[in-house]
Amino acid sequence: MINDMTVGKVVLKTKNHKKLAAFYQEIIGLKILAQESAKTTLGVGDTALLELLEVVDGVIPKQAKTGLYHTAFLLPTRSELGSFLQHLLESEYPLDGAGDHIFSEALYFRDPEGNGIEVYADRPMNEWERDENGDLPMATNPVDGDGLLMAGAELDWSSAPAGTTVGHIHLQITDLEATREFYHHLLGFAIKTEIPSALFFASGDYHHHIGSNVWAGRNLSPLESNETGLAYYTLITADLAGVTQHLQEKATPFEQQNEAILLTDPNGIAVQITN
Repeated sequence: MINDMTVGKVVLKTKNHKKLAAFYQEIIGLKILAQESAKTTLGVGDTALLELLEVVDGVIPKQAKTGLYHTAFLLPTRSELGSFLQHLLESEYPLDGAGDHIFSEALYFRDPEGNGIEVYADRPMNEWERDENGDLPMATNPVDGDGLLMAGAELDWSSAPAGTTVGHIHLQITDLEATREFYHHLLGFAIKTEIPSALFFASGDYHHHIGSNVWAGRNLSPLESNETGLAYYTLITADLAGVTQHLQEKATPFEQQNEAILLTDPNGIAVQITN
């Protein structure tokens, strides 16, 4: 039904929005677009990619909850990913790992409050390996770190480059089949990769805009109101009226929010759809 959605911004609940904003400025290279008493908005150019909401008496969850697995910042080119890797090494900020997924190369780490982050660059689409159905087999191969650094050697990292976006969001969920029903059958995302413990959804011909997995277990609870982590994320559509009508026809509950709608997926994760 819907084939034009992309991820807009990710909204995180935090113990200290100014302290966490400094990390996203210094390490990820986002710039502050707006700052209020309990909220900071960061992005690239004039585009908001991340919003940090300070919660009263906020606490970091002591056990896995549904919500964010990682926010994935997409850089425009491989050379810029190489430049970012050099910047990360110079900052001595710890990496959790890296993966060559055939269609992309990715670096993984966490922010100071434990929120997962991926910074990645896509390979040209004509190099993506597809199966007979046009789907993308899942692979995690070693990253050519030296090659990445060489690709970015001529660039001097100062901030996230123009064109940086939230390429995808990866969710920690508790129910794969209900998640399939919500994102695939209700919202119309295609399933591009499926393994027994994870589903990857995409709009159009992209490898994925939404990842989901049950790697932390199948009995997770949603975040409490004062727990830090994912508040909600946004999907951008060119046809908000059509989405609204579709949800009404399917008797799916949602909340109207000016020029946006807010609904909750089967894992208790809030999704805002806007244009």
